[in-house]
Amino acid sequence: METALASVRAADGARSEAEQSIAPLQQELAELGARLSEQQNLRENWELQYRELQSAHNQVKKEHSKLVRDMLELKGNIRVLCRVRPMTAQETGALKNHPAPIYVRDTEAITLTEKTSRHMFAFDRVFLPHEGQQDVFKEVGAAVASILEGYNVCIMAYGQTGSGKTYTICGPPGEPGVNRRALQELFSCAAELASTHEVQFNASILEIYNETIRDLLSPVADQKLEVKENPDGSMYVPGLTLQTLDSMATVEALVQKGAANRAVSATRMNEHSSRSHLVFTVYVACKDNTTGTVARGKLHLVDLAGSERLSRSLVEGDRLKETQAINKSLAALGGVMQALQAKLPHVPYRNSRLTRLLEDSLGGHGRVIMIVACSPALEDAGETRCTLEFGERVRKAELGQAKRHISTGRPSN
Repeated sequence: METALASVRAADGARSEAEQSIAPLQQELAELGARLSEQQNLRENWELQYRELQSAHNQVKKEHSKLVRDMLELKGNIRVLCRVRPMTAQETGALKNHPAPIYVRDTEAITLTEKTSRHMFAFDRVFLPHEGQQDVFKEVGAAVASILEGYNVCIMAYGQTGSGKTYTICGPPGEPGVNRRALQELFSCAAELASTHEVQFNASILEIYNETIRDLLSPVADQKLEVKENPDGSMYVPGLTLQTLDSMATVEALVQKGAANRAVSATRMNEHSSRSHLVFTVYVACKDNTTGTVARGKLHLVDLAGSERLSRSLVEGDRLKETQAINKSLAALGGVMQALQAKLPHVPYRNSRLTRLLEDSLGGHGRVIMIVACSPALEDAGETRCTLEFGERVRKAELGQAKRHISTGRPSN
């Protein structure tokens, strides 16, 4: 009996010791439970704050997009910028006792002195010779980003041979032009939308040479390509090569391939003068995963062939035919702008393949930015005056209100 009682007492003692040792663990477990509950409450609060911040961020983005659209509408759906390239050492030396032919009065006005006459021109923005590629892109970046919302945008460089058009649109590797900067901007915008949107980019590069369309990405030469019109009024070229863009590496490869295939010949005015209109087009499909709607925009980046008077370029044979074709298509572009300015019932888009291709951007409720490139050389004053006069006429043209292209469906082009 005593043995049994001893065993019971020993068991009670062991249990008491166990209870004493468990008590701190139970207390610690209770504290951990309280801390876990507190952490869960904090997490729920953080998630609520995150949703509220995300909702506010989305609202800010919507308001920002509206402000950008309003700003673009206020600036006008057709804008003309003027860029004067720097003088070369030879051009500076040729001035001698002559005043510089071009004087930039301010950011919106420029004066040209030609012999004994002086002319003043007004533009939406005038760039000084020292202003760089980034300064130019700041003026067009908002319009570029708007294609993600379903707008058509056309940015073109116009001017005489050797005035800096190709430099502005394409640019050398160390000083990228509008085309590379535009794609970088679009990729950045797409990354910001990645959580709510699915964005796809395709591109084509063509040239219009002697009124013939050449696909600069196709391995097949001498294709017969024509501009056609879709039922919705948009323009397209059947059979034109489209390439998907998903990084700046693919953009670089595309630009280099197009540049290598472009028609280039020598003239007296510029031994590397481009003899064709280069049109780099980016097609965007931006799907809103919440609503299922797809915004489809199109960006034309156009490096126009250089305008030049035959009396100065002194070309013959095939080069003469090229120059005549260039001047004819540029005249057709001027005719379209004059018809838009005069609000004529008929606009002659069909007078050239260039204006026909750009019809849904020039007059189809798109946004147009023309960069008139000017040479500051004394010997080019006459050509510069023609360029500035053309740019000022274009600035007076009026387009309809920019129209978004929205549909429901998959984001494919």
